[in-house]
Amino acid sequence: MLIASDSNILEEEYNVDDPTESVSIPTIIIAKDFGDIIREYTKLKQDKNEHIVISMKFSGVKEGGFVELELFMRSDDIKARDFFSEFLYYKEKLGNKLKFTPIYKYSKFVNEQFDNSLSEKSTAPCVKETRMCATPNHALQIDNGRRVLLENIRETCIYQEFGQETYWNYMNQFNLLCFDTKNPLFNEECAMNVFKKVQVNENDDSLLTKCMNQLIEYESKIDSDYSTFAKRKIYSIPDLFINGVPYRGSWYSKYIFRSICNGFLDDSKICEGINPRDLLYHQRIGNTLLFFIIIITILVTCFSLLCYKRYINKSLEDTMNERIQEQAMKSISQYQKFRDTKPGGVLELVNE
Repeated sequence: MLIASDSNILEEEYNVDDPTESVSIPTIIIAKDFGDIIREYTKLKQDKNEHIVISMKFSGVKEGGFVELELFMRSDDIKARDFFSEFLYYKEKLGNKLKFTPIYKYSKFVNEQFDNSLSEKSTAPCVKETRMCATPNHALQIDNGRRVLLENIRETCIYQEFGQETYWNYMNQFNLLCFDTKNPLFNEECAMNVFKKVQVNENDDSLLTKCMNQLIEYESKIDSDYSTFAKRKIYSIPDLFINGVPYRGSWYSKYIFRSICNGFLDDSKICEGINPRDLLYHQRIGNTLLFFIIIITILVTCFSLLCYKRYINKSLEDTMNERIQEQAMKSISQYQKFRDTKPGGVLELVNE
């Protein structure tokens, strides 16, 4: 959908998606002057009953050197956590071309309890005097928002102190062991068991604890994360930025990778086989396949119902024949028995 603004000055807020995600329409907003040109040209062609084809091409976007992915998330967000396992293949494909940065969401509460310790048993949902807080997630049986808050800080420290690879390993292991939606173990004990699986040295536990305390005590990345959310105007999570540009597309990893190759990365070796038209082609194939599946399902269902109807009718017919035959044999037997009891074969009418 091409939208012409009523102004020649475009604000970044114009490109904010519907936060309910109920509508997904690829949209481009252009300045008023460009819109007027297209509108006049369109009217001219329509008056002559001529067809119009408008082609839009983006140029000068590819960086060529590296790709920076910024994931805006909370540690208890299902969609964000699934990203780590689903995108793992493409992360390895990108190799050292990829720089990944997680940015965690914190809330600012008023007159709430705060506790700057690392105690998970505390019910205070905030640290830093209510500047950094988190809410519960009852859908995952996380009734104490402090568990989300501390996991945000823990994951931030793993990323900051141990690097991208250890962080990514931790996130995937945490998903497997602690984030089962049917039986979530979203707590410190499970998190530390996962950390022991991915840590490099035995003294990493103390380094992690020291980092978490420092993040709470001093100005740190959690303050920076809060500011970045406000600066980038992030209204819903998860959200993904590629080289500072908000990603607006399907969260299937192959589509994210295609967007990286088509718009941001100029590397034929990594992006080999990526065709900008692949997405449309696969969508058409998928729609065609879905249509045939529906048709086949309907035909199989109709055939099954027909066979079942014939089976029922045959069963009823067989049952009726058996009962008729059984009744006839019974009548013949009674007649034979009655005749044998009378001398000379004299018959009498008997009322039963």
